[in-house]
Parts: sequence; C-alpha cells; structure tokens
Amino acid sequence: MPGDMKAKIADTLNEILQHKELDKITVKELVDACKISRQTFYYHFQDIMDVVEWYQDQALKLSIARSLEAPTYKEAIRGVIYESFQHRELIRQLMASQRREEMEGLFLRAVRTYLQELIRGKGFSGSCSPEDMETILSFCACGLVGTMLMSLNQKNVDIDALSDRMCRLLTGEITFRLARGN
Repeated sequence: MPGDMKAKIADTLNEILQHKELDKITVKELVDACKISRQTFYYHFQDIMDVVEWYQDQALKLSIARSLEAPTYKEAIRGVIYESFQHRELIRQLMASQRREEMEGLFLRAVRTYLQELIRGKGFSGSCSPEDMETILSFCACGLVGTMLMSLNQKNVDIDALSDRMCRLLTGEITFRLARGN
C-alpha cells in the first residue's frame, strides 16, 4: 500500500538521522536500509527532502488532530511543545544540515498552519481584518519557531513553564506596548 511504503521510507530515514547527518544520507543508503528498489523510492518521493516534507506534514496533521481534542489552548500548546521535545534530536539534525533555510521554512509553514487550524477549531475572540490575521499568524509562527529552536538547544528546559508562557502570550495574558512618542 502506497501510504504504508511512504511511512516505511520516512521511518527509516528518521532512524538513519539518529546517527547520521541529513546532508550525508543518500537515496541509495535509504533504499538499501528499506530493502526497496530505487524505482520504488522514486515512485513515492522525488528526493530526500521530499521524504522530510512528507514526514513533517504527517506529524503536523497528527498534532492538529490531537490539539483540537485538547480541552484548552494551554493543553493543546503543551502537547505540541512536548512533541517537539520528543523529536529534539531529529529537529536539531535537520537544523544542522546545509538545508537549514528550507527546514526553517518548513517549520514556519507547519506552525503557521497549526495555529490557523487551532484558531479555526477552538475559536477566536476578537475582530480583525483578514490582512491583520495574516500578520498575526506570521508573527506568532516566527516567534514560536524561534523560541522552540532556541529552547531545543538548551540543556534543562521546564517544558511546562515554556508552554504556559507561550500560551499566555498567544491568548494575550502576556502583553507589552511600546511607549508612544518619537
């Protein structure tokens, strides 16, 4: 079944990434580890980055589904942060690759989509134009991704405190205003 083969290839890549840098993994190595032909690989994916994107898309769909089941925003955000820390080494490997810029773009799009679905599924209080909503989503996605990437590189992170701060920021409990003037 095609979905199962895609998952097999992605899971195998994930296993290889535990001990080898993304930039050093070849399609040949991946197909050998999967015990499939190159033709089978190319039937499902264009290249290694296509596997990474597919894997991230699947993880995003799962995160969105879990978050929408969470009774509160705080629990939804905490779940995503915990998942990120469970995949800490994989994320760090991907960010250390020569494709860091692509990886950051993937993470930003994923977090933005996640926030958009969370707002759609859990509701939004307030009124703003579609343009303002786009700005808010982009700003929050950049802030969350940046904070998560910095946190993933720290040794001892209180995940509950981090998720609490992020949730309070997203719900407007933490705010600041620049002074008016020059």
